[in-house]
Amino acid sequence: FLDETIFLEGHGHEGQRTVCRCGSEIEEPKYRCRDCFGMEMYCRHCTVKHHQSSPLHVIEEWNGSFFQCTHLKSLGLCVQLGHPPSDHCYNPRPSTGNEFIIVDINGIHDVALDFCGCHTAQLHYKQLLQVRWYPATTTDPQIAATFNVLEHYQLLSFESKISAYEFYHSLARRSDNTGLSLIKVSHKISI
Repeated sequence: FLDETIFLEGHGHEGQRTVCRCGSEIEEPKYRCRDCFGMEMYCRHCTVKHHQSSPLHVIEEWNGSFFQCTHLKSLGLCVQLGHPPSDHCYNPRPSTGNEFIIVDINGIHDVALDFCGCHTAQLHYKQLLQVRWYPATTTDPQIAATFNVLEHYQLLSFESKISAYEFYHSLARRSDNTGLSLIKVSHKISI
């Protein structure tokens, strides 16, 4: 067990691969997802493409010595609301400051998010609710929690009497347990 666990901390079997599975020789495969099945490594383009429908997965980047966490936002993924994941809006409306925070079971995520700006577009908070993200406010939302994390908190609060404060801080530690990075919860507040 220990050998396999240590093996997974490094490249694993993917260490011999110098070309991404897509065949691109432009970018090396140096990204892997902690939430997807398997430990395959992909180039930046493939990683973003594979996560159009899973924008809250945790991505790691091989820096030459070890894997470090990175964000899909920094790789170029932008979540487009109001359209299917592979479609693009002809009139996207970026979130205020192009920053949006999503609280999920696997941590707190900073995502690039565009609201739909088409003539048939719903209000921003309705667009969030349609993808099962519960907005913190109805006017100019910049933070949301997934329905999954809200249901998880409800069960934990019934069974273990965990406070919202303790639950939130456990999610912050899930995002970064070193305490070296500030977890953004809004433009003014960091924990």
